[in-house]
Amino acid sequence: MQRVKVGDVTLAVHEWPGRGPAVVAVHGLTANHTCWASLADALAPAVRLIAYDLRGRGESDKPPAGYSLATHGEDLGRLLDHFGLSRAVLVGHSLGGGIVLRFAVTHPRRVAKLVLIDGGLDVRPEMLESLAPVIARVGREFPSLDAFLEQMRGLPMLAGRWSDYLERYFRYDVETLPSGAVRPRAALHAIVEEVQSLARERLWAWHHQVRCPTLILRAPDGLLTPTDCLMTETEGRAMARAIPRARLVTVPGTNHYTVLLGGHPRVRTALRRFLAP
Repeated sequence: MQRVKVGDVTLAVHEWPGRGPAVVAVHGLTANHTCWASLADALAPAVRLIAYDLRGRGESDKPPAGYSLATHGEDLGRLLDHFGLSRAVLVGHSLGGGIVLRFAVTHPRRVAKLVLIDGGLDVRPEMLESLAPVIARVGREFPSLDAFLEQMRGLPMLAGRWSDYLERYFRYDVETLPSGAVRPRAALHAIVEEVQSLARERLWAWHHQVRCPTLILRAPDGLLTPTDCLMTETEGRAMARAIPRARLVTVPGTNHYTVLLGGHPRVRTALRRFLAP
């Protein structure tokens, strides 16, 4: 892990070295950089993959305020500057999709290609209801790491879908307290402000302004029910039509989490083809 100063915060950054183009990956609402391990296994060392904990998450700084797509975009731009990247491929999952989408429009010369993984859409109230069991871990203490992992394995959207990638992700997700209990690293105040900020965003207004080639990966399975997916087929097709140079790929048998943390072969194939020169 590297510690990179970007403006008023320091971000925790992990790099998977590679000989090809630079790919910078941005995670979701309560997530952390380890969610990109499956992508690294699929692409490195053919690409140079850089992933980081957003402010307020993981081992990055957690200022008392300042959580919005615009602020995350400023952090992202400074991170690119730090690594000497005048241009990069940007990949975003969930909230990260909104961050990289906005950045691609406001800084078009800095984005070579764009990948939106089940993200880049406006937040509907029912989305947060479906995500509630995972969001609910933030701000809580669990008696032990084993107890925390057992509860995560039993979540409706993860039960029967557990993987080594999810195991690694959730182990990094928490910090150990002096008592031996564990607590998620994501800061509750950051998530609360983020959700409030997202409710004011209108991402659909950015779609038609994207100028770079774009790959959209959609997860069709629900989270709490068979049908409460976060990007419906209608929404995915509409976004692919609105973004001028976009391609939509639906990944069967995946939901919002396992499309990224499941190592699905269709995800790997689509990404490799899209990122090929």
